[in-house]
Amino acid sequence: VYIRWGRTTCPNGADRVYYGRAAGSHRHTKGGTSDHLCLPEVPQYKNYYSSVSYLPELYGVEYDLDNGGTSLLRQVYQADMPCVLCSVTTRSKMIMIPAHYECPSEWNREYSGYLMTEAESGDRFGGRTTICVDEAAEPVPGSGADTNP
Repeated sequence: VYIRWGRTTCPNGADRVYYGRAAGSHRHTKGGTSDHLCLPEVPQYKNYYSSVSYLPELYGVEYDLDNGGTSLLRQVYQADMPCVLCSVTTRSKMIMIPAHYECPSEWNREYSGYLMTEAESGDRFGGRTTICVDEAAEPVPGSGADTNP
């Protein structure tokens, strides 16, 4: 089981468990999560209180690369990032090897991409997750207007 960041479909041989949107804490929030989350496109709420205002919120993740100029992913510049949870029942292990696009001979590559993390301009303290965004990343349809804070 793994998350394919930047896509809504799984590669051949993998089953889609669900697809959704990448989310995380605001870059200027000192609380919240350090992880990126793949939230389902249609969430289920058990108990939801809109009047609670003191808890950190989750925000959609946006592709914000190289000001849209020469970036390898300029086609998704400032669009929201989708994600998909994929399952491969014929394989029992999963690993992401950073800074390496070839797998050891006994492994299978599910997808290849670019290492990404939070912008340097963020005010948050503590750890930040690094994710591998698919090299064929796609936007969430209808996004791209720089709507995330």
